Amino acid sequence: MALSLQHLALGIPDLKAGADFYTTFGMNMREGDDRLAFRCDNRDHDEIVLLETGKPRKFHHISFANDAAGLAGIERRLKARNIETLKPPYKEAEDGLWFHDVDGNLVNVHEAAPNVTAPEPEPAINRPGAFTRINERGCPPFDMDPRPRRLGHMILFTPDVPRQSKFYTEVLGMRLTDRIVDGFAAFLATDGDSDHHVLALLNSVAPGFHHASFEMASIDETEVAAKRLYGKGFKHAWGPGRHGVGSNYFHYFRDPWNGMAEYFFDIDYIPADCEWPVTEWTKPAGMFLWSADGPPPEDFGRNYEAD
Repeated sequence: MALSLQHLALGIPDLKAGADFYTTFGMNMREGDDRLAFRCDNRDHDEIVLLETGKPRKFHHISFANDAAGLAGIERRLKARNIETLKPPYKEAEDGLWFHDVDGNLVNVHEAAPNVTAPEPEPAINRPGAFTRINERGCPPFDMDPRPRRLGHMILFTPDVPRQSKFYTEVLGMRLTDRIVDGFAAFLATDGDSDHHVLALLNSVAPGFHHASFEMASIDETEVAAKRLYGKGFKHAWGPGRHGVGSNYFHYFRDPWNGMAEYFFDIDYIPADCEWPVTEWTKPAGMFLWSADGPPPEDFGRNYEAD
């Protein structure tokens, strides 16, 4: 079994603010001891974990799953590099391996079944000279309640993109898929069938959390969900638009602590047995083909954990 992204955790000052944001975002919440956990519909594992610390927001950990053989291989590579394994950091934490990456971020890999997303019906879309929706309205219901399907990827800040990229490829067995010039960013897929990126690394003066990204079933779902966030007063960050790297449509919103959550749709997909040509993108081309509000705002790449 290949490595798969399970969840990310943030230490935050106020759980209520987190509950309001992620339930409005479209996720299901469950409560624990001094923590909240959120997952998408039909997922059997948590995808966002919030730990109440009473301090400013700080990235806490990232968690992956693998099978027993994959877990043993990671453990061997950690030992070969003299990387210490740690105890789980709180009562309800996953078991498995806990360790720090080269930036000091806490990482967990535990044994679990692979993530599976049920296929959905192919939409009937009319294109020039090709009509697959005939005598039928295409506009979705006005009372639709769009829900994210899964946590697809996340981005971490790092002061050394090549060094972090080397850690995750050599120790966790991830695959480099694309870069942005001058060590600005790197994009990593898992070792099996994978989205174009499951983890990306973005240059900054210090480590930190940039955003988590959740898959939607269509552009309509993405923008109706965005409308719901607007209606509750949450801050638009950037989009809608389409990235160059990964090709996905995007729309970003600020969470209550100036991190971001992204809705995405139609990302590139790379089977395990396919070669992917790693491209060195310029910043403008990698960031977007188009966006409804132009280039990313000045604070899009700001690491608020470093302030």
